[in-house]
Amino acid sequence: MYIYGAMVFGGMAGVVCDLGVAARTIHDNKILLVKEAKGSFENCWGLPKGGVDSGESPETAVIRELVEETGLNGTIIGLSAVRSTMSRSQPAVFLCYDVSVDSIETTNTSDEICEIKWAKLEELKDLTWVSQTMHNLALDGLSGKRMSLKSSRPISKSASYNVYSVNSHSNNTGQ
Repeated sequence: MYIYGAMVFGGMAGVVCDLGVAARTIHDNKILLVKEAKGSFENCWGLPKGGVDSGESPETAVIRELVEETGLNGTIIGLSAVRSTMSRSQPAVFLCYDVSVDSIETTNTSDEICEIKWAKLEELKDLTWVSQTMHNLALDGLSGKRMSLKSSRPISKSASYNVYSVNSHSNNTGQ
């Protein structure tokens, strides 16, 4: 669980929120996928993903999850999708980032992941997915519909302050 919101001038109340992130990584018309090794999604495919730890920004979390699950380090290109829903009477927010990677050579050191692969568009339909949302994000990424919002920040703010909005950088499609 993550506390979403902050006490600002006594106006905005904090809310307990399930906050998750995923890295959509595309290279040479293939998307990076991981297969879950255990839990309710055992043997299902999805993007490298996970929860945001207390005191961690979503941007830091998505790169951490990418490294933990695939051994790859990357750089955020932009925010590609937001999913929000209610889960167990609490808000659940999922942020998907387009991420470029420094290398394509993966290593699996996580006990949460049993397989890693770079998949082509035509392979996606035959996979068992963690969720329809993950499948759609992968399809959109490989079908030429990929577009992400690039982060910007006011000069007076720190590097951990990010604003994602539609602007002249929004057509950033990465690699």
